[in-house]
Amino acid sequence: MPVLAAEGLAKSYGTRHALVDASIEVNSGEFVAVLGASGSGKTTLFRCLTRLAEPDAGSVTLCGQSFTGLQGRPLADARRQIGVVFQQFNLVRRLSAIDNVLAGRLAGVPLWRVMSRQFDHDDERIAVEALVAVGLADHIDQRADTLSGGQQQRVAIARAIAQNSRIILADEPVASLDPETAEQILALLHGLTRSRGMAVLTTLHQPHLAEKFSDRALHMEAGRFVGNRH
Repeated sequence: MPVLAAEGLAKSYGTRHALVDASIEVNSGEFVAVLGASGSGKTTLFRCLTRLAEPDAGSVTLCGQSFTGLQGRPLADARRQIGVVFQQFNLVRRLSAIDNVLAGRLAGVPLWRVMSRQFDHDDERIAVEALVAVGLADHIDQRADTLSGGQQQRVAIARAIAQNSRIILADEPVASLDPETAEQILALLHGLTRSRGMAVLTTLHQPHLAEKFSDRALHMEAGRFVGNRH
């Protein structure tokens, strides 16, 4: 059973068709890359898969359950199965690495609670273990805005691990990183599919990186999937 599946997704903005009959499946322990030029529909696909944008047609299934149409608390609960990693990291820059991870673990908790560090010991243990898993054992209490770009992206990945995500959706996670660091981050994501059985779906611009790290590479043009490479 796929962790995440979409069937026939379509999305238009005015007269522009951003997604056209897009279908995809990602399984546990699988690393799937989506390649395509800017404007090909990759980001719209991710927004529809996470319900940050509502598709005009089609359906999304998450862990065997319908994700389409959920609202309120059921939607928030389901979203915890999806860890999202962005190009620009989306960390709270003035918080430490561990507090950023804890903020992701306790989705919906007010920022004042994060700032005052009102977490239980189990949450803190899980956050520390996640940071150790991404190689940041020596930077647990360091402010996010003093970390390098690669280290900040590792914090974002640790946040996804700590919230017990079944799948990580990484939207251009290495676009702002130097080539060496980009390979390190993709190697880390690939390692999670093997060590933890997580699914990873990522968008990339670089075919050589998809070739090196992904189990499958899908190609988008004008909102459509046009082929795949194994």
